[in-house]
Amino acid sequence: MTYVLVGAVGFLLGLIAHDLGVQSLDDATPLRPLKGTCARCRQTRGVRARCPSCGRVAGRELVVATVGALGALAFARAVGFDWELVAYLAFLTLTLALMVTDLEEFRIVDRLNLPGSAIVTVLLAASALAEGNLDGLLRGLGGAAAYFVGASLLFIAVRGQGFGAGDVKLAPQLGLFTAYLGWSVLGWGVFATALIGGALAVILILSGKAGRKTELPYGPPMVLGSWTAIALVGVGAIPIPS
Repeated sequence: MTYVLVGAVGFLLGLIAHDLGVQSLDDATPLRPLKGTCARCRQTRGVRARCPSCGRVAGRELVVATVGALGALAFARAVGFDWELVAYLAFLTLTLALMVTDLEEFRIVDRLNLPGSAIVTVLLAASALAEGNLDGLLRGLGGAAAYFVGASLLFIAVRGQGFGAGDVKLAPQLGLFTAYLGWSVLGWGVFATALIGGALAVILILSGKAGRKTELPYGPPMVLGSWTAIALVGVGAIPIPS
């Protein structure tokens, strides 16, 4: 029953993430979760399946919500039903919303990422203190710094081609939430990111949807890589410090 509840919460968070992602793409649109903003015309759809303004039928919203439900279940397996789960669900919502923006317009939106990163960091710090896991928090902060430095060096090396400043700003929260569980989780997250990014590029090139010089959004592979590492903790594939 507990996992059913977590899945339902994750589904709701996925709907919130889609709304936040779409709304953040327009600086004039206030961030109001569950308003039901249409991804095409950016008008309010509400709970209707079809947008009354442009006729678009909601479909991607359900996909994102399903991903949110699966992610919530995976995170619950990884961290358990403790206060940390609240922070990890907030992290799931934020990164899912940022994937929406990166896939939609190839950018990690600052007005969503920066304050969102601050909020999830505070939530994780508060939950770590509540659970007495100061070592995990310090390790997570070290992971955030390490991932940021690594991403910055990559950005400089490729001169921003295929890896943008938004990806650099995304890196700290990914490093924080993976390293919080263990340094090996961060390492596997980076490794999974490289595999997912490479596989995505090959698939798009072979399918003719992208060329060798086509710039692809790297934010989604970064997020999926970190999620994968966290999910591996949940199935016992990566041991975490006791």
